[in-house]
Amino acid sequence: MQVASFDSYAELYDEHFTYSPIGLLQREMVYSHLIPLLNKEKNVLELNCGTGYDAFEIARQVNSILATDVSPKMIEQCRTKKREEKTANIDFEKKSIQSLEPELKNKNFIFSNFGGLNCISPNDLNDLSIKCNLLLEKEADLFFVIMGRKCIWERLYFTLKSRKKDANRRKLTQGVTAHNNDTEFKIWYYSPKEIQQVFGPNFKIQTLAGVGLFVPPSYLNPFFRNKKALLSLFNGLDKVFCKFSWTADHADHYILHLKKVS
Repeated sequence: MQVASFDSYAELYDEHFTYSPIGLLQREMVYSHLIPLLNKEKNVLELNCGTGYDAFEIARQVNSILATDVSPKMIEQCRTKKREEKTANIDFEKKSIQSLEPELKNKNFIFSNFGGLNCISPNDLNDLSIKCNLLLEKEADLFFVIMGRKCIWERLYFTLKSRKKDANRRKLTQGVTAHNNDTEFKIWYYSPKEIQQVFGPNFKIQTLAGVGLFVPPSYLNPFFRNKKALLSLFNGLDKVFCKFSWTADHADHYILHLKKVS
């Protein structure tokens, strides 16, 4: 079900999010933390790479990147872009997070952007943490951008629309059914504390910051598309406030950068 849903969305993803006003601003915030961590000693594994926008940006900074996604259509989009850009140090592979094991070996930077980890269950997330603990060397980095549980925008928006169930959906522990076009898929929301607990004492937090405390969630793109001045104001406020860790779980997404210490 997850695969079919993202297959159906592959051709629309860049239009609806990647190059949308909100998508560009949220990605700018992520890159302000991500890019300074990258160098030619990094061999990156990306989880749930979507249509590959981040992979090509990362490839310019690192030794190599293997970008993976469970959706064949998403990987097809990525490989088409690779043929056009002719980037030598990047590879794309159709692979679920649950089946990653050989791919983790010899990697020292694991990256997942914009809710990639929200597409796997708590059990699968725990399995990923075990593999990272077993297979990654000391000093390896985990850089995740995840949807948390207390997004202020979401609670306010759905409360004003008298949709109480949706306003509180991120609090649910059993996951939430979401929709892409006419297909369904399931997502789980995780607080920063939950992720830190899952990855345990072998990984120490380096950065915890909000992404989209004032800049709204992407489903509000239609409303904000022609309100560039307002989005610019919100972006400025995010740059001031999202550097504080308390914003993380209250924003649309949060950055969690962990480093393996043992």
